[in-house]
Amino acid sequence: MRVQFDQLSANQRYHLITQTITPRPIAWILTKNESASYNLAPFSYFAPVSSDPAIVMVSIGNKSANVAKDTKNNLLREKECVLHIPSEEVMNAVNESSATLAYGESEIPASGITLAEFAATLPRISEAKVAMHCKLYDVHSIENASFTAVFLEILDMYIDEDLVTQESSRIMVDTQKLNPLARLGGDDYALVGKTVTMKRPN
Repeated sequence: MRVQFDQLSANQRYHLITQTITPRPIAWILTKNESASYNLAPFSYFAPVSSDPAIVMVSIGNKSANVAKDTKNNLLREKECVLHIPSEEVMNAVNESSATLAYGESEIPASGITLAEFAATLPRISEAKVAMHCKLYDVHSIENASFTAVFLEILDMYIDEDLVTQESSRIMVDTQKLNPLARLGGDDYALVGKTVTMKRPN
C-alpha cells in the first residue's frame, strides 16, 4: 500500500505519522502560568537535537486553529520550563494532564502528583525520575501549519539516584529502572520491554 500525503487531510496525516513513527518519547513539560499557577502537559513530537549545546526540540500544536497551547504561550513569555521524562508509575497522571483546560487552570491537582523544589523559579514533579530545567533557545514556526518547533537548552538535570551508576567519566542511567513511558498511535502507550545490546563496529 502506498499513501500519497498530498491527497490526505492534516488529520489523516497526523494519524498515519503517530502510528508509524513509534515509539516516541514523551516530554512532560511544566511551565508557569501568568497567574503563577503551573501548567503541565505531555508532548510526543519530541527529540534531542544537539549535545553541545544541549538542545532538545518539542513540536507544539495549537489548541484550535488560532489558539496556541498554554505551554507555548508560557514558554514564549517566561523563557523556561521543566521537562520531565515520565515512567510507568506516572502513566495515569501523564494522561490526565493532557486534558484541555481553561488557561490558568492547573492540571496538577487532578493529576495527583506533587511538586519538589528544583530551579530557582520552577519546581519539578516529585514522582518523575528525570527532570530537566530548560531555557528557551529558539522557536521556528512552520509555515501554514498549526505546529511550532520549540528548541530548549538543558541547563540542569535531576536524576533519581536509584537509576545512576558511574562508569569511568560517564554517568550511566539504568533504562529498565527508568522504565520510560512512550507514545504510540491513538490511545496507546508503550513501555520498555526486551532490550538488545550490540557493540558498534569500529
